[in-house]
This record gives sequence, structure tokens and C-alpha cells, in this order.
Amino acid sequence: MNKLARIWWVLGVAVAALGTAGCGGGGGAEPAAKVDVTAQVQKLKGSGDEKAAALTELAAAGPGAAAAVENLIPLLKDEDHVVRQLTAYALGKIGPAAKNALPALKAAMNDNQISVITAINNSITAIDPANAPKETVPNVSGQ
Repeated sequence: MNKLARIWWVLGVAVAALGTAGCGGGGGAEPAAKVDVTAQVQKLKGSGDEKAAALTELAAAGPGAAAAVENLIPLLKDEDHVVRQLTAYALGKIGPAAKNALPALKAAMNDNQISVITAINNSITAIDPANAPKETVPNVSGQ
């Protein structure tokens, strides 16, 4: 699968996950999806596409995927920016139960992809609203 096709596939999976998990980060009317967290954590060791699918499933589980947090943290340094973005997204959907990821999220703020930085900002806000970043998207004029 070429890179553009993979990005569209990942976006489609993410939209589908939002549809099953609701957009409220655990506070919405719909419950989080039932996900086999252990199976999804195993898939995080696969290819970029497998990681993306697993991250989307973990995000759909919301706080129910809290057991996966320690396995997600290293993916914030993955070579694939889509994986980094989906990792931050999944951590944000897990919410306050992902507080152990805050130091790694803050360290990843120097990412070179605006989409990753935005996902990190949103994740930090979802995990620890009292210490949310003041600036939602850093000033990256010239990009």
C-alpha cells in the first residue's frame, strides 16, 4: 500500500473508531468500544499499518485501554509520523488514566509534524486539563 493510500486508510479507520467510541472522550452518551487490549498491544509490534489499526482500536476503547499506556509511550518516537499522531490520539482518548505518559508527551512536543504536535496538545489537555498547553498549535510560520 503506498503512503497516500495508507494515510486515507488510517483516516477511515480513525473515523470509524470515532463513530463507535463517541467523540466525548468517555463522557459521551455512547460507551467505549469493547476491545481486546492484550491483542491490540501485540499488534503494536507489527508493521506501520498494523500499528495504526491497533492504535485506532485502543483509542476506541478509551479509558478501557489504560493497561496499554506503557506500551504506547515508546511509539511517540516511532519513525512514522502517522503512528506518532495516532499514539498521541489514543493516549488522549484513554484520558486521565494515561497520566504516566505526560512526560513523554511533553518531550515529544518538538516533533517536526504539525499534526503530531496538535494530537499531543489535545492528548495532554484530555489527560490533565488543569495543565493544558496554553498554545494549541505552536507558531511554525514558514512551513
